Amino acid sequence: MATDAMRPRGRPRSTEADRAIFAATLQLLDEGGYHGLTVEGVAALAGVAKTTIYRRYANKGLLVLDSMTQRAHDQPVELPDTGSFRDDLVAVMRLIREEVAPSSPSSVGAALLGEASQDAAVAEQLRAFADFRFEQGRPVYTRAIDRGELRADADWRTVAELLVGWIFHASVVSRRRPDDATLDRTVDQLLSGLAPAAP
Repeated sequence: MATDAMRPRGRPRSTEADRAIFAATLQLLDEGGYHGLTVEGVAALAGVAKTTIYRRYANKGLLVLDSMTQRAHDQPVELPDTGSFRDDLVAVMRLIREEVAPSSPSSVGAALLGEASQDAAVAEQLRAFADFRFEQGRPVYTRAIDRGELRADADWRTVAELLVGWIFHASVVSRRRPDDATLDRTVDQLLSGLAPAAP
């Protein structure tokens, strides 16, 4: 989210307007996806002038990322706690699958990656959003270490990125929705390794 130091001098921003803009942006994302979202539509639904939005955001990507970041703060993901690292990972994978499924109009990952490739500000905010979401999921890994299911020196962020990166590629690039059995098998392969079993 934008910090006070990043905001131009002048009349303070209206928190009420910010909230209305965030809510309108997320609603329109859910209804029509990233490419169907317009500043005009957000302004009309939020009950603010277009200039109110343009003063805050240089482009649609930043508007969407700020709205998603605010929702991530306001509505943290309820992490599974099954008592088993393997089962926790499977449950997390199912949550991620629903977030990035191509059939979901709210899936904006691919669109934001495209924007980030052309705009440094979008790229930086996308990185910050991803960092925050990964950090929200960190307790799954720290609990596993505490239970002795994961090595204390394991790079939890790499494990998380492997899983998220795979399901993003499968869902968005390959356009196939991994079923539950595939998610189970993928987690099992990651945890056991791919070397053949000892004779």
